[in-house]
Amino acid sequence: MKDLTKAEEQIMQIVWEHDKMFIKDIVDQMPEPKPAYNTVGTFLKILENKGFVNREKVGNTFSYSATVKKKAYTKNFMNGFLSNYFEGSAEKLFSFMMQEKKLSPEQVEDLMKKLKDHE
Repeated sequence: MKDLTKAEEQIMQIVWEHDKMFIKDIVDQMPEPKPAYNTVGTFLKILENKGFVNREKVGNTFSYSATVKKKAYTKNFMNGFLSNYFEGSAEKLFSFMMQEKKLSPEQVEDLMKKLKDHE
């Protein structure tokens, strides 16, 4: 699976939330300052070439739908993230998060419970 740029990922987050989207609808969902219609269209063409969206002709325009599920992309992204930054170790990731105070004691306790339940 290919990686997404930040702009591509921003568009995919919108597409993942809906079944079918038109470019106008995607632009409407984007934060200010909104990109141009043609810019979003260009990114959708790139996403189609990467295999992330499918384009379907509807009248004189196109609708776009996700062909890659958000969960599948998230799994691929997280595996790459762990591999690239934490030597593939979730333990090193959680150690880092604890050292950086990104996890509260309650969150650590909840994770420990989930790990025990998973065994």
